Amino acid sequence: MRSLELLTRRFLAGILWIMGLVPLPAISQLRWLFLSLAIRCCWIVYLVYLLRVGFGFSPAAIENVGNVVGTMLFMGNSVLGLLLLLESVVKQNTHSQLENLRFQSKLQLQRLGMFGRRRQAGYLLPLICVQLTCDLVRVSINGGGSISPVFSISLPLMWLLRFRYVQLVQHVIDLKQRSLQLRRSLLCLASGNDFWQPYGVHECRQLQTLRTTYERIFECYEMFSDCYGWGILGLYLLSSFQFVTNAFWILTGLYEGQNLRGLVFNGATGIDFGTPIATLFWHGDSGAENGRQIGCLISKLVKPQGSKRYNDLVSEFSLQTLHQRFEVTAKDFFSLNLHLLSSMFAAVVTYLVILIQFMFAERNSKGNSG
Repeated sequence: MRSLELLTRRFLAGILWIMGLVPLPAISQLRWLFLSLAIRCCWIVYLVYLLRVGFGFSPAAIENVGNVVGTMLFMGNSVLGLLLLLESVVKQNTHSQLENLRFQSKLQLQRLGMFGRRRQAGYLLPLICVQLTCDLVRVSINGGGSISPVFSISLPLMWLLRFRYVQLVQHVIDLKQRSLQLRRSLLCLASGNDFWQPYGVHECRQLQTLRTTYERIFECYEMFSDCYGWGILGLYLLSSFQFVTNAFWILTGLYEGQNLRGLVFNGATGIDFGTPIATLFWHGDSGAENGRQIGCLISKLVKPQGSKRYNDLVSEFSLQTLHQRFEVTAKDFFSLNLHLLSSMFAAVVTYLVILIQFMFAERNSKGNSG
């Protein structure tokens, strides 16, 4: 298991470096710096080429709504790819601060006796395999007949966006597991706490360490949101739009009697873009839930026979958990939680029902006029 974790981390580190989704190396590493800049230039040339292709489709895009939507998605993804490459360079200092905070929180957790290695391969590898399987299905379908004229040339871009999702999921899982370790440490302290026994020096020091660790993990959440917030916002908007349009194309294909190949292609595309969103939001909500449970556990540390200093420390810790939430936000537009995901799904269903009603009304009006 440990070798699988190590292999997964190294594989992702290499892929993310090749895709230009990590900060530039230090100036002292000139060879790696020039190589990283060259890789980013190649990606920029490729994305500019995709934009030119998208502008070439513009005259044909006005023929029907499907072409308009497809062209908008294609060009939107290309622009987002450029912005993600820019974000990895602009947020370089923020990323360094995030790594420093992660190291400090790791040391604090070790002081609390939490030495467990965080496991991520069990979450990341299935996500990558699902996306790879969906792409293989779409490649085989599109090879038998051109369903999407830009699918082949945009495939590297799609993997750039998806591995950004994988990178985000990797970070969010790490933060979630740190908050889980902190919750378990607090639970151990609370379970051994005698309500009516005066506090001990060891308990006071342990509580102070818990407070400091909580603050470091909160700062990691804040720095992560600052470092990747704009990318999360762009990925969420475009992926949601992609999921909605593919769901609509599936329903219209069923209504019009489209062949099975087109339905499977659109279904695989919807799964390909829907699973990263659901995975990211689920892990983000799990981390926030750990923070809420930590706030609930603090009340068990109060000692009526304890000193004022100890009980004041407990109160300060409780206020800290109330105002410092473990949340990943997209530049304060929204936070990653399952409530937002369920609301988005309900909105998608509502819009699809409205579009289908308009489609049926249009078909009936044409039939009556004919």
